[in-house]
Amino acid sequence: MAKIEITRRLFQLFFLGGSVALLVRGLMGLTSRTVEYYCPMGGIVSIYGLFRKQQFICALNETNLSIALVLLVGVVITKKSFCGWVCPLGTIFDWFVWLRRKTLGKDFLRIPDLPDAVLSKLKYVVLAVILILTFRASELIFRGYDPFYILFTGGKGHGLIPVVSLIILIGVLAATFMFEMAWCRYLCPLSAVMSPLSRLGLLKVKRDPARCTSCGLCDSACYQRIPVSKLAKVTRTDCTACLDCVARCPEDRALDIGV
Repeated sequence: MAKIEITRRLFQLFFLGGSVALLVRGLMGLTSRTVEYYCPMGGIVSIYGLFRKQQFICALNETNLSIALVLLVGVVITKKSFCGWVCPLGTIFDWFVWLRRKTLGKDFLRIPDLPDAVLSKLKYVVLAVILILTFRASELIFRGYDPFYILFTGGKGHGLIPVVSLIILIGVLAATFMFEMAWCRYLCPLSAVMSPLSRLGLLKVKRDPARCTSCGLCDSACYQRIPVSKLAKVTRTDCTACLDCVARCPEDRALDIGV
């Protein structure tokens, strides 16, 4: 395993471990804080309430807003690295894709490019619905349907709908196993927030055609289905800067990070 892969796994484990620790402490009654307290999506949905009513919605607070602003600045610099390096749910989905490829193969139930492109627009619809309903109700309507919140509160978080929330969580996990990164690619509202800024990301993967042998290993390594071997620079909004393509490249500096 390349050094960059090891570094990314350590980052992922650190943030996943923090989320699990909050889950365990919450279930033991040692803290009232949940992962919601640190969720950047909470900061996004709080902006309108702060602008209109000068107050935070429900349980949201300055921490949510601060994390959201740091996230958005980070996207402009390193694209959607939050997804590839930080997001605990994304880490679990990474593991699901690895397990899927080991058991079913990379091409099992692979959605063709055109339907995949259409489905990838659904996350913008999800984001719009969440924002509209949240602004109208001044309540975190999405809690009971958010797989991140459901999973890392152990099904005991405020606002969860016991049976419905469990069905949603199982459905998202199953869909992600069957269709690579299904939640992240098609439904994640935070991904929809980051995508427009991601195209501006300063640091990106660059390919040197003189060194590249077009072996295709970088393409197969990419869980986001980006044809890295055909691009001079990876400017795609769905790039999570995981750098798996760089780690798998057998040619020295054929793929690198630059502006």
